[in-house]
Amino acid sequence: MPSNHRGNVRPAELMQTAPPFVLADLSESVLLAKFFRALGDPRRLRILQAVLDEEKNVSELVQLTGAPQGRVSTHLACLRWCGYVTARQEGRQVFYRATDPRVRVLLRTASDLVVDNCERIRACTIVDRQTRPKASAKRRAS
Repeated sequence: MPSNHRGNVRPAELMQTAPPFVLADLSESVLLAKFFRALGDPRRLRILQAVLDEEKNVSELVQLTGAPQGRVSTHLACLRWCGYVTARQEGRQVFYRATDPRVRVLLRTASDLVVDNCERIRACTIVDRQTRPKASAKRRAS
């Protein structure tokens, strides 16, 4: 697969690549959790919201998010692999848009729920917790 001078995959190649691997036999609840985790990054969510109404290219999304081009491309790859966005190449530019109108409904429903439960969500500390380090890592640090 072609890459740029840094060895990073360019957005045009992302259009033609499949996910690096597929985990077989995941339960519905595990798949659903993974589906929602794709929306768990605020920048990724902002990218998705930006392409709901109109196509945007990577440069526009970089400007919108303030993130480096490589980071935006990685977020776009995640959104593509999870089925949230599709890409269309026009010359040297790649344009992204929401794949399915149900994405808009999903985000609208989520926004309504956030408005209704804003204070509860702000007060929830469990969601923000980092995963605990493995016991072996604790022992090595001692």
